[in-house]
Amino acid sequence: MKTLIITLIFCLSAIAAPAPFIHSEGTTFIGLNGPNDTEAYFGIPYAQAPVGNLRWKAPRKIRLGSRVVAQRMGPVCAQQWNLFSNVGPDFEGQAVGSEDCLYLNVWKPRQNASYKRPVFFWIHGGSNTKGTANDPNYDGAWFAQHNDAIFVSVNYRLGLFASFIHPSLDTGNKLDNAGNHVTLDLIMALHWVKTNIENFGGDPDNIVIAGQSAGCMNVWGLLQSPMAKNLFNGAICSAGLPNAYPKLVIEERSDNLLYDLLVADKIVKDTDEAKAWVRKQGPQTIRKYLLSKSAAELLAIPRFIVPTQHVSDGTVLPFDGLASVMTGRYNRVPLILGSTIDEATYLVGAAMFKPTEGDLFRMLNSGRSYARSDIIKDEYLATFNGITRSSSIGLSNSLESIAQSLRVFNPNIYKYQFTWKDTAEPWKGIFGAFHGIDAIFYLGNFVEDRPHFAKFAWRPSNKKSREELRDHMSQYFKSFLHHGDPNEGHHGKEWSNYSRSGHTFRF
Repeated sequence: MKTLIITLIFCLSAIAAPAPFIHSEGTTFIGLNGPNDTEAYFGIPYAQAPVGNLRWKAPRKIRLGSRVVAQRMGPVCAQQWNLFSNVGPDFEGQAVGSEDCLYLNVWKPRQNASYKRPVFFWIHGGSNTKGTANDPNYDGAWFAQHNDAIFVSVNYRLGLFASFIHPSLDTGNKLDNAGNHVTLDLIMALHWVKTNIENFGGDPDNIVIAGQSAGCMNVWGLLQSPMAKNLFNGAICSAGLPNAYPKLVIEERSDNLLYDLLVADKIVKDTDEAKAWVRKQGPQTIRKYLLSKSAAELLAIPRFIVPTQHVSDGTVLPFDGLASVMTGRYNRVPLILGSTIDEATYLVGAAMFKPTEGDLFRMLNSGRSYARSDIIKDEYLATFNGITRSSSIGLSNSLESIAQSLRVFNPNIYKYQFTWKDTAEPWKGIFGAFHGIDAIFYLGNFVEDRPHFAKFAWRPSNKKSREELRDHMSQYFKSFLHHGDPNEGHHGKEWSNYSRSGHTFRF
């Protein structure tokens, strides 16, 4: 009986394992025991909620209490429903998420180490108008354990909440009026990491920022901003180009949004009347009107295709985007640049698809077989491959040109191209090695038990090849995290330094 009682107590204690906790800067963070022998700390606020009078202002520091229950991810940042919103397609056409979204997540190996682990700071993609760090493809447990690292993912403001400049909102504060809330949010999150991550077992002097697509564009934003100098020590940038637009472009778009709102509210009949109305009003009236609008009302205004979340404002980003990078005016750190061989199949190809975005999401997650003609509009069946292939080559050539300029100033650049495309038809022939699949591999997540934009890619017949390639990539990315060189510490094929060789590595 005594043995039975002891065994029962042991089993119950194993089932109800105590939640892990970490003390940092006067706050106790209470997390969760995660998979892959990790601890996870979800939904940690790194700035005040940018709502009410803080909408369209630079992030403000937040004072946390003595105890934060970090067991649930924060909200998705406000956006129109899309493939990457991390909610089901029943919300198609609706606003999802919240403006109160400045939260980050931390994963760490459960076993403490006698040394400080490198920190991987992940910035999600989504054209800077959509997506979230909460996506299951961006779970940090596998990466943290297999790369002996601390994984941090971050949500940041998107779309018109991230880039908006209007005279009625002018506070005289350069940062509030910069229109660069994406970069400022990420800088604020990096300051949180610098201050707190050592208490999570991380090395504040070895932080590698990383992102794919718009996440990569935002890596470029941090590389370009003097305000981010010394906040990170390396960068991984997958399929994104540096950019920064003149303030005039953002001001024009902000004006157009205001005019469209006035028309939608039936305050005026058309744009000309809207312009006249604005000229008659004082800045206080316009400011009050803009701040009174709900997130859903703002998101209902037609969106712009090209994201403009980087502005040459003179302070956050003092120079033009591409010009600053190509002339060496950026924060020079060891750098991995990457892309897939078929980047344009979704980026450009989506405009040639028959299904709505919601129906496409259902098809990607159904597990059913489809004909090519079920996906591609009839008029593009013959030309789809040619259009997307030429567009992919164009993007690849653009990245190559940028890399060639970078190597003049940066001695530690490594470049790759991802080629794996062993998915089922018709997806293999339509998507190939699609935009974003490379990041899924180096992050390590082949999510098969939840719906998401890439679930179609995983099937039993490719399990061996994808897991082998994931482990192969992990060797190099782990070495880069720990040493700033993807070759150090293992005996795989050498990944030549692009700065010296001009060679692109193939995965």
